Amino acid sequence: MAALKLETSADRTSAAQAAGNDYTADMTKIRDTIDSGAASTGTSLGTMVKSQLEITEAETMYQVKQGLPNNVSKAVKTAAQAVKQAAG
Repeated sequence: MAALKLETSADRTSAAQAAGNDYTADMTKIRDTIDSGAASTGTSLGTMVKSQLEITEAETMYQVKQGLPNNVSKAVKTAAQAVKQAAG
């Protein structure tokens, strides 16, 4: 995975959006494979098992990619609240 730039809120929003875009593209590709209707693909058992594994991988990657900017945002919010409380 390429290095993420998460310093600003806009960076974190962009990273989360990119994760969603990647996930959508992956799901579309998997759906297109299942919907192809060719005798050697489509709904054969092998294709269905392969597709399930690809879906699991795509979901895992999405959760990791969107989780990183979300965790950074939460950490920034927590730090800001601590500073606000310390300031009185």
